[in-house]
Amino acid sequence: MKTPQFSGSKLPPSSEYALILGAGATAAISIAAQQVAVATLPVTTLVALGLLNRYRLDQRLQDSESEGFTLEAATPRPAPSTPQRVTAQPRPDAISARPQTGAASAPSARFSDQRHYIHETLAKKLQARADFAAIQQASLQKVGAYLQQIRQEKALSLDDIYQQTYIQPYTLKAIETGNLKQLPEPFYIRAFIQKYASALGLEGASLAADFPTL
Repeated sequence: MKTPQFSGSKLPPSSEYALILGAGATAAISIAAQQVAVATLPVTTLVALGLLNRYRLDQRLQDSESEGFTLEAATPRPAPSTPQRVTAQPRPDAISARPQTGAASAPSARFSDQRHYIHETLAKKLQARADFAAIQQASLQKVGAYLQQIRQEKALSLDDIYQQTYIQPYTLKAIETGNLKQLPEPFYIRAFIQKYASALGLEGASLAADFPTL
């Protein structure tokens, strides 16, 4: 058997073996002393110590439970608050109790005023148009009667005027009688008057200017 060599050790091998054996013997002696001490104690003493420790532990648990119960019982708990229901619609009596104001009638009043203003403006426009139509009617009757008089003095018929102006005879007749309902727009009426007067040898532009247009 070879002697193990320990790196970094300056002791001889014999001294190292002696140290190792001494440490092992010391550890064995301490373990044996502990086992002997435990073995020498009687079993009744060990049981009594265990029961004593168990009794102390039970007492501590009971004391802690009793203290917690008294603290919990002494502390008043707040009563749970019942949630209040919120209704979206007010009660009928609350609605009837509210004072009635004139704010609700304001929009209808403004609308009635606007409607009255619209009717009044429209009535004015219609009246102005009717007045202007009456002026045109009177002017056309005056000019038409004069053209008819000149045509008859020259012994010309409506067909003769039609051959010169290519204006339909019923249009020429409407001009002579001042019938606005059978005639086109005022611009064309003025053009027809000018052509009719020129065919009779009259100053057509001046006669056509007597008929008012917008």
